[in-house]
Amino acid sequence: MGLVVTRIALLATAAAATAAIVAAATGAPFSLALTPQLSALYFIPVNVVCLALLARAGGVRRLLGDRPFLRGSDVGYGLIWLFVLFVPFAAAINAVVLLLHGPSGYGAAFETIFVPPPGAELALGPGVSLALAAVVAALFPVTNAPVEELYYRGHAQGRLEERGAHPAVVVLVPALLFGLQHVFLAPSAAAMLVYAVAFAAWGATAGVIYRRQRRLMPLIIAHFVTNLMTAAVPLVLLLTVG
Repeated sequence: MGLVVTRIALLATAAAATAAIVAAATGAPFSLALTPQLSALYFIPVNVVCLALLARAGGVRRLLGDRPFLRGSDVGYGLIWLFVLFVPFAAAINAVVLLLHGPSGYGAAFETIFVPPPGAELALGPGVSLALAAVVAALFPVTNAPVEELYYRGHAQGRLEERGAHPAVVVLVPALLFGLQHVFLAPSAAAMLVYAVAFAAWGATAGVIYRRQRRLMPLIIAHFVTNLMTAAVPLVLLLTVG
């Protein structure tokens, strides 16, 4: 579990450092709301450091099992799990927004809750935006998906199982930490709560899948496809507009 805490601390530090740099460059007040546009970018070096820490501890090969390489069945299961994981994730988002804003404000909330507050959105030039989007599309999915599955499902769940924790604890504690990690992606305080609950729901579902299947690679595939889609959208939009 120490590695997971270290990862979250590294991400918090990276988010704070990014917010400080942006505030200094733009003259805006220091705020974590300044960082979501750049979060996928600073996740990349943190992912590399986290992978190195896990490899140094000898955990990568052990967690991937006796057959660590990608198999055809991993891709098939990964695509199935992608749709399975999306159901509780989407349900959690809608449930939290409904609880926060009620039925009357539910529809309008989606137009504001996931949008940075006025003055927090960075105005980057087209060239810089395109370069950053290309870096994120190329590096974020391949670093983030394996690291997060290795850390939260493989390492954290494995350590709790070794200590004889109750199955619910084995699944829920890493899931809650997984949700906590994702608050750094949120553009507003309300979105932080939505992200925390939604990603915890994703993490809990992935945890149950891992406990039953005992193989990380399908979950890595599902996670990779999700990250690839979210990372590629800004690049495609910039290329289309350009």
